[in-house]
Amino acid sequence: MRFSIHSILGACLLLLQTTWAISGRHVLKTSNAERHVKPLLKVRQLGSAQQSLPVMVNALEIMQSEFWSGSNWPLGIDWTEAVFNTIEWAALNSLTRYGGPSTTATVNKYYSQLLNFFDGEDVTTVMNEKYDDMQWVVLEWLEAIKFLSAYENSPQNQKYITQFAHRSRQFWDAASQGWNTTLCGGGMVWTWTLLPYKNAITNELYVSSSIGMYLYSPGDSIGSPQIAAHDPKYLNAAIDAYQWLSTVGLTNSQGLYVDGFHIAGYQNASDPGTGNCDQRDESIYTYNQGVVLSGLRGLWDTTGEEFYLNDGHTLVSNVIAATGWISSTQQNPAWSGLGSNGIMQDICEVTSSCSQDNQNFKGVFFSHFTAFCEPLAVGEKEGIIFKGTQAQADVHQGKCNGYLAWIQHNAQAAYGTRNSTGVYGGNWDVPAADAACSSPPQQPAGSSDYRNKGIPSNWTLPGQPASVSKVGLIGTGPICPPNTTDPNTLGRGRTPETQAGGLAVSMALVQAEESNYD
Repeated sequence: MRFSIHSILGACLLLLQTTWAISGRHVLKTSNAERHVKPLLKVRQLGSAQQSLPVMVNALEIMQSEFWSGSNWPLGIDWTEAVFNTIEWAALNSLTRYGGPSTTATVNKYYSQLLNFFDGEDVTTVMNEKYDDMQWVVLEWLEAIKFLSAYENSPQNQKYITQFAHRSRQFWDAASQGWNTTLCGGGMVWTWTLLPYKNAITNELYVSSSIGMYLYSPGDSIGSPQIAAHDPKYLNAAIDAYQWLSTVGLTNSQGLYVDGFHIAGYQNASDPGTGNCDQRDESIYTYNQGVVLSGLRGLWDTTGEEFYLNDGHTLVSNVIAATGWISSTQQNPAWSGLGSNGIMQDICEVTSSCSQDNQNFKGVFFSHFTAFCEPLAVGEKEGIIFKGTQAQADVHQGKCNGYLAWIQHNAQAAYGTRNSTGVYGGNWDVPAADAACSSPPQQPAGSSDYRNKGIPSNWTLPGQPASVSKVGLIGTGPICPPNTTDPNTLGRGRTPETQAGGLAVSMALVQAEESNYD
């Protein structure tokens, strides 16, 4: 008799629940009102879906028990909290595929917690921040809408969906003011409070948030004017944004996205200098390789144009190569651009010098990578969703299946960084920390690394004060860590950002193993 993967994993959660009751225990802080005693999950190797699903559930539980206050994640900052929320809604969406009472109980528990963040989010502050910050808010509530639409069609959920759709629309409208065609022929600026900087992340977010609004927003009956579902302005914005992003010259010789462009000689709108994107910042970050993937998948789902999927797979292949991955039996120990030994890293993680912003980057990458590798729909087109042929679905799935060993490798490395309470670290390639003492990796020439070092004073507008606050909370780790058995205690240490990264990579593994299950 053959059992489905869903029934096996559902049973596995029940087994995990029993294991918790009889194994070692530690205290998890769930709220001010209650405390639960739970054991630390122990899994030696992550080699099957039966093991990876409980690991994902445990990562979610630790994220909430250690860092959730009841209405927000107090140790996060505005944009990192929005990413936590996005990843957790996506994790719940993943869990709904598996039956059983323990799965339902888990989903309901965290679903009710995440609803509280709608009121706990500091929307006034975020609305006055940079255009990338605004778009993380768009994505988080679209992810919540996706979950609610699939989970339960109740009047209460419809009320939530209406509220979430309105917030997403508000923040998309505000962020879209950053799109500008007078400089560089298009593209989003990061902010108008500094010299115009057209960076990868703001534009990737514009692709993904715009196509997300087209696909998932039910319209907005609260705002004025009201809008209907699937407004074509969102689709057009996504198409235009990716056209600009993919042709402006934002990738390096490894096929990785660098950070962005300034405009030579820019003084003000009346004296824009060259008006072209001609001063490139070569900084390399993991999240710049990830966000566009969900946008490319959404563009395929809407248009059926194969080049969107092809571009996504090319980027993923470039990313994997840049981690030093050659095969499951061979990895390059030298720094390769985005890691070494086949393990994804940002440069700052090797030297324990990441800012709060940068600690969030790998979680962003793996959550958008997971969205990209969802199986394709097959058949006749229904509504706005394009459905490909079986051959197209097989090609896409075959390529995604080819990433499985690399995902397992990274998930196992991440899992090995957990401390005694189950919190993930951000430095997944611990041996690289020792090597960094003799030869630390560096950002490429022409990099500002402003995500870790703060905004340079020469990025300010003429006539404005040169003193600009730094981005996030800057890391304080040494360039050469002292001998330690746990380098993840250095710098900012373990944080909700590093825990979100562990949750995201475990979620990627669950999906990859399920899709690869025969």
